[in-house]
Amino acid sequence: MQQVVERAPSFEDRAKWVRVSTWDQPDYFEWIASTGFTSPRHEPKAQPADGQRCGKMKWFSERKGYGFSTCDIFVHARNLISGELRSGSRICFDVKEGGKSPEAINVRVIK
Repeated sequence: MQQVVERAPSFEDRAKWVRVSTWDQPDYFEWIASTGFTSPRHEPKAQPADGQRCGKMKWFSERKGYGFSTCDIFVHARNLISGELRSGSRICFDVKEGGKSPEAINVRVIK
């Protein structure tokens, strides 16, 4: 009786079937688009207004109503225009020099 040993596919063998996607690339599965399905990944993102900065919330306390962005800008819930602030939320904002540190104003949460 002869034993047959199959080797697992190498990384190079598997990599030719893997496609790294970016936001700029069109969806390669035209047959899915032909069914009317649109992927939420490919929805256009809201562009920041002129002079606005974008970032992520490092942490946010709902109880206190404030937090800090990853670039150490103070973010208060009273300056929120749209969306719901949470830790990890992506945000766009204008910067105003505050008392102790720069403060985010006109804060919009980006999906």
